[in-house]
Amino acid sequence: MCGRFLTPDQAALERYWKLETPADFVQSYNVAPSQVAPVVRMDKDGQLQMHMLVWGFQPGWAKRPWINARSETVFTVKAFATAALKHRCLVPAMGWYEWQGEEAPRKPFVFHRDGFQPFAFAGIWTARETPEGWQRSFAILTTEATGALREIHDRKPVVLNPDHYSAWLLSTTTIGDVQAILRADFSGISTYAITTYVNKPEHNDAGCIQPAEATG
Repeated sequence: MCGRFLTPDQAALERYWKLETPADFVQSYNVAPSQVAPVVRMDKDGQLQMHMLVWGFQPGWAKRPWINARSETVFTVKAFATAALKHRCLVPAMGWYEWQGEEAPRKPFVFHRDGFQPFAFAGIWTARETPEGWQRSFAILTTEATGALREIHDRKPVVLNPDHYSAWLLSTTTIGDVQAILRADFSGISTYAITTYVNKPEHNDAGCIQPAEATG
């Protein structure tokens, strides 16, 4: 699963995506559910746009939001099927967090590319009308973890290969091709143990990725 993640700064986002960041963009080292984060979508003219959306996919009929959607069933679960067909998006990130163990104190880890280079999670988005106006929200797709990542958690967010970004966003991409994209395992993700500073969502600075002190 993915319950927290971190976004690139403005310069890295604009350099990687060749897009202007939204006026309300703020980098976060500790994005938590119900907070906003940058999302890249394709408009009807095929142009990429970046917007700040709420993390927590909630259609108008839903009583609660979902932060994650299983990639294996995203086309068959009623809550996600329409968005999986028509409203796919990219969620820019430079890492995510997982906690190891079932009992407290659980050990946090950060997952990242070398040098915390930007990448994108596979996402879906939706919109619902609220008293304050239309609210757009998103969920991150997950898949089974493999290799060393599985030793920490059995699920992981789907990290897309950059070669697949356009096909992922295009509504004309066939379901079969989308499923193949979701199964394509992106390599190059590393991990290390970090301090429990990240545990508090209000902590939002580089201290969140501080390596844990060696023991023993």
